[in-house]
Amino acid sequence: MEKIIRKYLEGHASETEQKQLLEWLRDKENRLVFNRHKLNWKNNLEQGQFPGGGEESWNRLQAQLWQRSFNRWQKSNRIQVLFRVAAIFFFLFSVGSISFYLLNRPQPASEIYTTVVTENGQVSKIELPDGSQVWLNSGSRISYSNLFSTENRNILLTGEAYFNAATDETMPMVVSCGDISVKVLGTRFNVNAYGPENSVEVVLEEGKVELLNEKMNKAFHALTPGERIKIDVQNSQYSTSEVNTFRYTSWREGIVNIYNLPIEEVVKRLEKRYNQKFELDPEVKRLTYTFTIQNESLEEVIKLMEKITPVKAEQKEDTITIKADKKKMRETVR
Repeated sequence: MEKIIRKYLEGHASETEQKQLLEWLRDKENRLVFNRHKLNWKNNLEQGQFPGGGEESWNRLQAQLWQRSFNRWQKSNRIQVLFRVAAIFFFLFSVGSISFYLLNRPQPASEIYTTVVTENGQVSKIELPDGSQVWLNSGSRISYSNLFSTENRNILLTGEAYFNAATDETMPMVVSCGDISVKVLGTRFNVNAYGPENSVEVVLEEGKVELLNEKMNKAFHALTPGERIKIDVQNSQYSTSEVNTFRYTSWREGIVNIYNLPIEEVVKRLEKRYNQKFELDPEVKRLTYTFTIQNESLEEVIKLMEKITPVKAEQKEDTITIKADKKKMRETVR
């Protein structure tokens, strides 16, 4: 589908490919994927390199494609075609979603999405239209629509974010991470959806939140302050524990707490913190670490890991490989 999206944006998609794209765009999640591809495509173009010689020409081409689709809609009495053309109309003129009423019913306002992305090695603070504050960890993104705080308070999250949610008892905030959503009224909490696609972690600092399974359309657990839940989405299982919430939320202050984490999870955090690629030797994957990073350089962190465990780090080009230090291992056995 990425190939068809690119051809469409460049104005080369055939009528069959446009129909295929339209069917795919009827799914809400696919629309978000389309918007990201569109944004990346435009950002990767050099100035003046739009198809047809310029951005103005490209925009005219997009308008012409829409007009042809709209004309087909006017000539058709079939409801199926009506919906297809309405979807094309929506995606050519917004980055979100719009729907049409049939016949002469009034047309609703378009839903346009705002997406905020934080690059690796950075932490961003955002204020939402309702006054809620969000800290977005490195390598993360959130999306919300122009209807936020007027008709809903829905947020899509990829990665990790800390929320200080404004209280609104009539309109709960809902943070969605794939099949898992966090429903809140007003509270402070951290959501980590970095890990494998089937893992979501929520830590509640203050207030109360409910965890929802979107597929089953029901709540399955309510967190209390100081509680952490880790959800295995694939297996529909979860575990809870009482924790020191600072260990999980201090990253927004530039402090990373590593607490009894396997080395695989440690290097994932280091990759995002320092924008550095790592590889692990299979022999070291059983190791776990507990330490805190505040203002230390990556070199200092690596030296600490080499000091407290029998490992050695080697850098080749842009990748650091962590291997077992055979000599230290033998000395440990003695």
